[in-house]
Amino acid sequence: MLLINANKGKAALAAGVVFLTFLGVSRLSLAAALPRFRGRPALASRRCEWNDPEAHGLSSSKLAELAADFEKRYIRAGLLKGAVVAIVKSGKVIALWELGNYTSNTVFKLYSISKVFTAIAGLQLCEAERADGERVRESKMPSFPAKELGISLDTPISQIVPEWPMDLCDESGAKMPPLLLRHCLTHTGGFSKTLPTVHPVGSFRPVELERLRSQVCGATKAARNLKEAVELEGKHPHIFAPGQHFNYCGVGSQLVARAVEEATGMNIAEYMDKRIFKPAGMESTGFVLDEALSGNCVSTDYHPWVLPAVAAALPGRWNRMRLRLRGFLGQLCGCPLIDDIKPAGSAVVLPTKLWDRSLSLFHPDAGVIGTGSDFVKWLQVMSSGKLMGATGAKEVFSQFVLDSLSTPTTPELQAPFAFDASPSRRMFPVRGDLRGGRQRPFNSFPGQRFSLGACVVTDPGKVGLPRRAEGAWHWMGFASTYFFVNRREELSACFLTQLISHRTYPLLDELVKGVHESLL
Repeated sequence: MLLINANKGKAALAAGVVFLTFLGVSRLSLAAALPRFRGRPALASRRCEWNDPEAHGLSSSKLAELAADFEKRYIRAGLLKGAVVAIVKSGKVIALWELGNYTSNTVFKLYSISKVFTAIAGLQLCEAERADGERVRESKMPSFPAKELGISLDTPISQIVPEWPMDLCDESGAKMPPLLLRHCLTHTGGFSKTLPTVHPVGSFRPVELERLRSQVCGATKAARNLKEAVELEGKHPHIFAPGQHFNYCGVGSQLVARAVEEATGMNIAEYMDKRIFKPAGMESTGFVLDEALSGNCVSTDYHPWVLPAVAAALPGRWNRMRLRLRGFLGQLCGCPLIDDIKPAGSAVVLPTKLWDRSLSLFHPDAGVIGTGSDFVKWLQVMSSGKLMGATGAKEVFSQFVLDSLSTPTTPELQAPFAFDASPSRRMFPVRGDLRGGRQRPFNSFPGQRFSLGACVVTDPGKVGLPRRAEGAWHWMGFASTYFFVNRREELSACFLTQLISHRTYPLLDELVKGVHESLL
């Protein structure tokens, strides 16, 4: 009897192995993950640069304590492979830490931080004249409100982007007001495109669910370029009238980018390189990587808890089941990250390489990549408004652009204005805060309002931040890249790593709070 039971047990075990193998979970991938299941600390190293914090109004001891806490709780605990943390004051790098396996030369996928660069491009269109005297190409834009003003924030998108429809409708077919450029910069467009990694499926409206079903069935037409993507989007109804609510979505950035393309004759990648990245001294940032930097690429890691949401948007039932199973096994075994889904060098969206120059669809809402050192240069520019060089300081962005990013324009990002926003006491809700599936955590930013491109802290007390954090604006990317800029204090900082999702750990709250508490 014991022999029979033993044989049955072996048979069941063998059947389980066959089943797992059938679902695509190989012995090799499981073996690779098992050491991390037990939370084995990653090999951690640290390199630090200091530039006299006290002379710039910051406490070196408190900054060191913040960095040591990040290293102990996330890097040495094996939750993250590494991070680049930088503090900038008055345009100067005051402190920089290279933690774990990442350095300033590491190439980071910035994901939704791309939206901030796109917003800058859109704001530049609203200026009457470029810093170098070059006007927006007026011949292509006969419907400008006024030639001397160029494109305004209240210009209808249909007047700038030819493939966008003039008449918009909701799910019932009712007509709605026109979509304006400002709506695209503030996530108030009411678009019906979303993903389960952005908003929980339980919160989807009927048209959003229908679009998700079409995607997983493979019935969605693939766009070859940004113009086609926008043209396809224009065929879908909206879930609310433009300006009525805040609902995080990438379509607005796509429309802003198309406006830039139409007005300048350059694609968005060319425009950003010429007008944003190069002027800011960012030589290794863009939509396509120089292949010489391929050795600086790292894997994009996934926390198991996010895999069911990623799987929900995949075409193919077995593909979805495999990924859900990996997420289940990872959580069951306490695995802090899975690193073979997007290996080093894999593209942000498409199944290609980061240096593939045949890329024709540039994603202005998620596609920017760059080195850590380049991102720190950008923080230097945004905190002071100027690029510090050997011959002195050079203005990179106009006061209009800087003011637009730091000045709130919407109501507080809480329900009812923030569409289905869930209550929270953090700057940005994370995994342990999520309750239920009918609310949208990514719409919840208590004590904050949106500017023309970023989130601005207006009531720091609501989220446990120091008083001097008021006015700081910030954003983040899907792979846990975070930054903030406080122009009042001429202070900025970043925490760059590569873990999906950015809602896994409260890194944004800890960064903003810790750096502001270091002010003397």
